[in-house]
Amino acid sequence: MEEFKKKVISGSINPRWPKPRVVKWLELGAIPAIVGMWIPDWAGQYIHKISGTDYLFPPSLAFPPLVVYIGAIILWKACLEGVKDMGWHYNGVKISGTLAVLFAGLSVIAHFFIQPGLNVAFAVTILCIGLAAFFATGFFWFTIAKVAEISTETRTEVTKYVVLILNISALALGAATVLSILTGSGIWPMLLRLTVATFTVAFLFCRYAVYCYKTQKSIGAAFVKPPEEQFWV
Repeated sequence: MEEFKKKVISGSINPRWPKPRVVKWLELGAIPAIVGMWIPDWAGQYIHKISGTDYLFPPSLAFPPLVVYIGAIILWKACLEGVKDMGWHYNGVKISGTLAVLFAGLSVIAHFFIQPGLNVAFAVTILCIGLAAFFATGFFWFTIAKVAEISTETRTEVTKYVVLILNISALALGAATVLSILTGSGIWPMLLRLTVATFTVAFLFCRYAVYCYKTQKSIGAAFVKPPEEQFWV
């Protein structure tokens, strides 16, 4: 099999962040992204708000999951710099991240139209939160996929598929949650909890991918595919 050497590029492309800085931002963003799924318990507060019962925190502190959104923005910036100009993976990070921000913003707007009882505004809010989480995990997936492509370690490749399966599963659970809200089914709180739990596990595997990226030694040694303006500094 032909072996592709690292491509040398002079002056035409601005270098991306060095690996230690990318890792630092990924680790920083992962904290609010993961912890914010549960603290404050925004899903539980929605459940209690729609049912008309009191809960521990004032609604303004938890609706929508703003802590998660802050972490996702930090992660997006790190992913953009980590795979800057690296072909279709970089484009995927840009598009997926843009959609995540868009749906996160729409969830904030939709939230203010929620009234006690099951309604369309609540279903739209949950739908937008779910899509924001899906595309946020998505831009992380593109980054993991690029690292898996230009490294020789199988653990990153396996993690890529695990994140993909979990992300699709969480999206399916989110869709079931929205449908149960619209149809008035009483199982939507359980489905919402399962959705949050599945997205949390997906984010945890993304965090494990950061560990794989931080500790691997093969990036830059060789490419498994011809490098298209690919380099690592």
